[in-house]
Amino acid sequence: MIRHRSIGYWLSRMALHALLLTVGVIFLLPFVWSLSTSLKPMNDLFSPTPTLIPSTIRWENYRDVLDSVPFLRFYANTIIVTIARTVGGVLIASLAGYAFAQLRFPGRDVLFFILLSGLMVPDQVLIVPRFIIMREFGWLDTYQGLIVPLLFSAFGVFLLRQFFLGIPKDFQEAATLEGANPLRIYWDIYLPLARPALAAFGFLTLLWSWNEFLWALTITNSNNMKVLSVGIALFQGQYFTNNAVLLAAANMATFPLLIIFLFFQKQLVEGIAMSGLK
Repeated sequence: MIRHRSIGYWLSRMALHALLLTVGVIFLLPFVWSLSTSLKPMNDLFSPTPTLIPSTIRWENYRDVLDSVPFLRFYANTIIVTIARTVGGVLIASLAGYAFAQLRFPGRDVLFFILLSGLMVPDQVLIVPRFIIMREFGWLDTYQGLIVPLLFSAFGVFLLRQFFLGIPKDFQEAATLEGANPLRIYWDIYLPLARPALAAFGFLTLLWSWNEFLWALTITNSNNMKVLSVGIALFQGQYFTNNAVLLAAANMATFPLLIIFLFFQKQLVEGIAMSGLK
């Protein structure tokens, strides 16, 4: 009986791993196809029978990306904007989440209800008001215009508030008795305890900011201020598009995110599990 159960157990495990491997290959196939196409010569792009392996590997497609547009400038702009949005967004969301979770002040619940209502407003509705405000400030085509309007995240405030609510109030009461003010309690006690939630929200903010397109397209005009998501669109021609060069640019923009995920996947999974984001 034990042997039969053991065989059944191992068969079920093998079947599960085979299923997961199959699903993994299916999800990986578009990325493999993108890498393959980015290395194809022009005649392969017009072949009537698509092939995964290029007839000849053309590394020059990646060089053409750098020669066609100021791609390194797009990279620098994206890194600056992404870091600023991630750091600023996490700091603001954690401060607001702590205030809504642990502090008592008039209108707290009403303000939080208004905050949650903002989650139901599509981001596209806010494009025109944001643009008008940035124009009045003189922030069109600037780093301030790219960063400041997208610093606040209602989702981040909600996520971190829920995490802070799970921390026992005994910490705050003990620190208050010792004479610590709310800001000191937030910085020295609650912020270190919230590292898993901060890591999860920070990575999601980084991913969203790196790929953000609509606002960056609206607020920037010159190539010197464009980010990667908008810069890649420059490779889309009106009558003809070299898909090999286009995908080479897309792959160059994707590699940093893959590297970050490979190095920090453990912290990301831990943060998602502990913050309740699952």
